[in-house]
Amino acid sequence: MIRLMGILTGSALAVALLIVTLGIPQLEPHQPQLTAPPEPVAQPDFAPVPAPQPAPQPEPVVVELPEAPPDVPPEPAMVVEETPLPIEQQWYAFWSPFRSKVAADGFVSQLQRTTGLDYRVVRLKPGVYEVAFAYSDDSDIQDKLAQISSATGLELPGG
Repeated sequence: MIRLMGILTGSALAVALLIVTLGIPQLEPHQPQLTAPPEPVAQPDFAPVPAPQPAPQPEPVVVELPEAPPDVPPEPAMVVEETPLPIEQQWYAFWSPFRSKVAADGFVSQLQRTTGLDYRVVRLKPGVYEVAFAYSDDSDIQDKLAQISSATGLELPGG
């Protein structure tokens, strides 16, 4: 506290000494001084540029291909295999809900390292987070539950 008072007193004495020796400074707004009036800028003499006209469209060129000789077999038609539409994944919650997202994410990261399956943390409401995995049908659920049980040693219902 004494140091602070010393700093403030010393600063006040230094400012007072400057005012006494140099006088009170005169503060005036800065006004730039012009030495000569600005010269007008000459505009270049340009002819107005006409707007670009649309280019005429060229007429299509028709090219006739020569007919294949009779001894050359025609090319086979291209076969397109129909790929089935991807089945929309459903998510199966298999563990009791967690109270924090951090705990659920930690559980998921450990399971992913152990089993290699894809998991998701689902927020049901604030403070309730479930861990789920993707499945396509009931047998897929049973297979994944069995895989989780064998890899982790956890006892899961239906696994």
